[in-house]
Amino acid sequence: MAPNDVLPGTVHPIGRSYVGLPVADIVTAEFVRDFGNRWEAAWNSHDTEQVMALIHPDIRWNDTIFWPEIVNGHAAMRAYVDKIWAVMPDVHFREVQLFNALDAGRALYLFEQTATAPPASGKDSSATTYGCDIFLGFRDGLLSEYMAQYEIAEMMRQFGMLPPRNGRIGGAYLLSLLGRGPAKG
Repeated sequence: MAPNDVLPGTVHPIGRSYVGLPVADIVTAEFVRDFGNRWEAAWNSHDTEQVMALIHPDIRWNDTIFWPEIVNGHAAMRAYVDKIWAVMPDVHFREVQLFNALDAGRALYLFEQTATAPPASGKDSSATTYGCDIFLGFRDGLLSEYMAQYEIAEMMRQFGMLPPRNGRIGGAYLLSLLGRGPAKG
């Protein structure tokens, strides 16, 4: 694939395609492994500057599970990272597996996340959940395109902030939280 080729993909709801992004910096297995190690160390340090040292100034960061909009640029990213420490001051990440797509300049960091309930919740509980950091592009050796995927409902259930599922599956559980019956169909 040539450096300016675009991979076929689907259009993201806001009109930009993640899978169809132009290929960014070519990355090597050694770079991805080293980046994964530095990534985990930075997040577990709870030091915003260590995290920011891995992030490109023009970052496009999609964690709309936690944050209300896509984060663009260092200033917005700093606010996001600082809020993570405020909400989950003892959050800890452990790599489960690091996958890569070297020819596309991408990688996926599968993690286990542990934390106690946010101080504002008043709950004295903890959670262990899994998710992935999807590294969609690197520029100048820094992460430039990112997407998060993790299960926040399970985390909140473990914190005692959501009721148990009681055997309900998928949307039926979500509808039950709204006081509605299971979806018809």
